[in-house]
Amino acid sequence: MSFQLDNTTVSSLPTNDFIPTIPKSRMVIFNFLIVLLVPSILCSIYLFYRILRTPEVRRRDTNLFIICIITINFIQATAELPLSLAFLRLNFAAVASPMFCQWWCFMSASLIGMGLWTTAIGSIERHLFIFHSAFLNNHKLVLHYLPLTCCFVLPVLFYIFLVFLFPCTNEFFYFIFWCGAPCYMYIPFWQVLSWLVDHGTPMLILVIANVVLTIRILRHKRRMQQTQLWSKNARMFFQLISVASLYAICWMPFLVSGQINSFTKMQSPTSLMLFLEYFVYLPYLTTTLCPFVCLFGLWRDLHRGQGFMIVIFHRNRISVEPIVTLKATRRITTVNRK
Repeated sequence: MSFQLDNTTVSSLPTNDFIPTIPKSRMVIFNFLIVLLVPSILCSIYLFYRILRTPEVRRRDTNLFIICIITINFIQATAELPLSLAFLRLNFAAVASPMFCQWWCFMSASLIGMGLWTTAIGSIERHLFIFHSAFLNNHKLVLHYLPLTCCFVLPVLFYIFLVFLFPCTNEFFYFIFWCGAPCYMYIPFWQVLSWLVDHGTPMLILVIANVVLTIRILRHKRRMQQTQLWSKNARMFFQLISVASLYAICWMPFLVSGQINSFTKMQSPTSLMLFLEYFVYLPYLTTTLCPFVCLFGLWRDLHRGQGFMIVIFHRNRISVEPIVTLKATRRITTVNRK
């Protein structure tokens, strides 16, 4: 959450008894996200099923980052996104209570932090897997498992403090997305700190790490091809770059426009409208599209040596027919001999 309403804007807002009309843009966004949500959940369930049925995929360290991303987006799609869809449909918070607003803000902010930090750490790890695999294997606990664990634990602890324990009084507006914001967002220092910790820093790491990795991959492509490492490294690279690109494309407009509206004294009505009615929902494209991107990246590993049902049926049909033909041939040979 990187947007802060100034005091003038807050004082001019109507009370929670006021129920505004639903803008057409929100209904369009609601329908669009609903269309994406159901296939996205089904895709995530299919991925979990295939991963559980494929032990070599679960054990491979390079896939842990992808599994974490799938898990985070599945939780957001099934637990947090329905609350946002209810707001889009009703133009009001699903439950008009401060506790609900706190829980909504906490869950949304924690999952956002998990997703961005996991992608950022995964970008650094993928660099190590490709160019320094021996070093990473020797320090796997510190450089692999511990950072990914922190990506889950630290955002939760950070927002438990800011949303539930911070010494201020919340004033929620049920007709604004995320009920406005928790009270710490109206304190400039904490608003900037939460943006840096939760959004700015991981996005900066994500962009820099992937640009550097892309440059190094292109520079060492010929040497990798000569040592027959290109196929493996290219697959790891494209798994990362597809997920990282999705996060960057969907999050950059939200982050940039949020900060412009937060720190510009004379807020432009057009930029404020674009943020509140469009950009604030853009990150949900990451939630709904990420399972398909992950399925594309893991497709070869998940279906190696198994193929589709049509291929299995075709193979079984071929394996039976020669037996019949051989028996017929032997019978004909026997009759001729007689």
